[in-house]
Amino acid sequence: MKVALVHGKYFNSWEALGLGYIGAYLQARVRDVEIGFYQGCFDDDETIITGCQDSDIAAFSCTTPTFPYAVKIARALKQLNPGIHTVVGNYHPSAVPQDCLVNGIDQVVVGEGEAAMLDIVNGRRERIIQGRTMEFTELPWPNRELIRNERNIQVAYDDNKKRITSFQSHRACPFMCKYCLDGHFKVLYGNARKAPMRYRPVGDLLDEMQEVARRYRLDLMKFSDPTWNTDVDWVIEFCREKIRREFTVPFYPNMHATICTEEMINLMAEANCYEIAVGIESGSPKVLKQIAKGTTVRSIRRCVAWAKKAGILVRGYFIIGMPDETEDDLRLTESFADELEMDEYGFSLLCPYPGTQMYDADKYRSVDWEHADEYSNDFWNSNHLANQQLKEWQRYLTEKFKNKLTWHNRVLNNAIVK
Repeated sequence: MKVALVHGKYFNSWEALGLGYIGAYLQARVRDVEIGFYQGCFDDDETIITGCQDSDIAAFSCTTPTFPYAVKIARALKQLNPGIHTVVGNYHPSAVPQDCLVNGIDQVVVGEGEAAMLDIVNGRRERIIQGRTMEFTELPWPNRELIRNERNIQVAYDDNKKRITSFQSHRACPFMCKYCLDGHFKVLYGNARKAPMRYRPVGDLLDEMQEVARRYRLDLMKFSDPTWNTDVDWVIEFCREKIRREFTVPFYPNMHATICTEEMINLMAEANCYEIAVGIESGSPKVLKQIAKGTTVRSIRRCVAWAKKAGILVRGYFIIGMPDETEDDLRLTESFADELEMDEYGFSLLCPYPGTQMYDADKYRSVDWEHADEYSNDFWNSNHLANQQLKEWQRYLTEKFKNKLTWHNRVLNNAIVK
């Protein structure tokens, strides 16, 4: 059995950890399986098509902007090898599975992919297959050699002069953010109101982090979790064990501002937390309440202050264009961004991805998603501001904070200037 795993093409490359887990899971459970891996950010179309064409199965991991790319490659493979079985999974197929059953795609995986891919390799062929939730105790570490993790690390080094890679510490998210696929509808978990949270055993996580840090000579370790600090006790346990092990390589997580204590932040600093990324989104109390994230201006201000006091760098993310946002709300956001005096700022434009509460199939099913994401789109309007006005605010804020922009905003701003 020959299986090809393909990670999509996007301007930003990141580790294909999901495919790394799937590949390792298959290798542990299927005899004589041969697994290939390709990534559109590094491998050109010809290399991917040539490498996959004699596979029995080609499986694509798709976000919404990368789904059209997967369809293009799948159709090219079908022309060369009509017998190849093509599968798509991850967030976009989980959000709109029926829409993904297009010419060139044989099967859609909804939810987590490890057990579902094992079933597919063993012959299961329903057009839509529901993956089951996986426990960390049954998952091997992701196969980083398979996904050629060194390439991503080299990109990080070229951009930041730091060797960086990511780790997964838990699965699912308890929050209900209306603009997020992990939020209100929780598309990987059957639109469950309460997602099945699973926390990775701290010892196992740190064992992998130490091994990978040694093998790849890491300067910084990030977490792929949308929100890392969903349980204060787990964070404290992680930090205490990292300190006990005298494991000093710094780390960098995404943080929810409300799920914080000063003790937790101080312990993170002692465990050598280098930076935190906080989803601030808005400086307007009205907007923060409407997006159902569970943060307030007060909780954000407190979290940022604790981190700065502890010597941890702070990156803040803002979203422009929440449905009921007005120019007065955006002025509050600008003022709040000034007040917080963070080390890095990111400004994105709300994108109504399939699977979010903002998605309207009648309006957006025909959108060219390959050219639309949270950094730019030509169709989203808030209830008070047109698309062009939202873009003008995004340009204004990125220009105002140009000396402290996140990598993504810097890359896109440079591309616009050129």
